[in-house]
Amino acid sequence: MSNQEKIEKLVEYKSKERFTQDDWEDREIEPTYEDTVEKMHIEVERFTVFLIEQLSKNVTNLQVQVQLYFNAWDNDYFNQEETEYIVEIEYEAMRIAGVNIEKLII
Repeated sequence: MSNQEKIEKLVEYKSKERFTQDDWEDREIEPTYEDTVEKMHIEVERFTVFLIEQLSKNVTNLQVQVQLYFNAWDNDYFNQEETEYIVEIEYEAMRIAGVNIEKLII
């Protein structure tokens, strides 16, 4: 898949509804506060925009750039369950972009 096709898929991915009540129930965890859910949405969108920017620049080291992103990610606002949930949602975006998830340290 070309970078342009990946970008188009990521733009579509960005518009999906996430962190719904049903999603929380499927995970068998209590939903968090509305303002936290909004911040979770913002984090997923911010990461997706980061991936789109990297693909637009046609970087040759996307894997490294994603690892650096997570190394610098300040996720202190989120608890462990919320952080794991965010990352699991972002896995889909990483797959679209062609990032090898198994090689990341998050």
